Amino acid sequence: MSLKDLLPPGTFDELERKAHTVINETPSEGVMMVPCPQCGRMHEYRVSDPFRPFCSERCRMLDLGAWASDERVIEGDPLEDDEDCGLTDNVDIEGRNVPTDD
Repeated sequence: MSLKDLLPPGTFDELERKAHTVINETPSEGVMMVPCPQCGRMHEYRVSDPFRPFCSERCRMLDLGAWASDERVIEGDPLEDDEDCGLTDNVDIEGRNVPTDD
């Protein structure tokens, strides 16, 4: 069951439309228009925008959720084992670097 199923008919569509409403449809002079990485909608790129580079908080949170659930990953070689990682496995570390009364 999704949020759309729980809301009265038409409410979800209205909320989604409001989430993507651009305050100023015509860009200010000297402002760069960029596509939202999540939904692709063109919006003004402003340094003061708390959701940049996304068009809305909704798109920002959807993107974060995709990374957190491993829907998005950065491909690469598997991590290599550190050569030194096993050196302290069988060593009594307690009392190391403590001066002795020799």
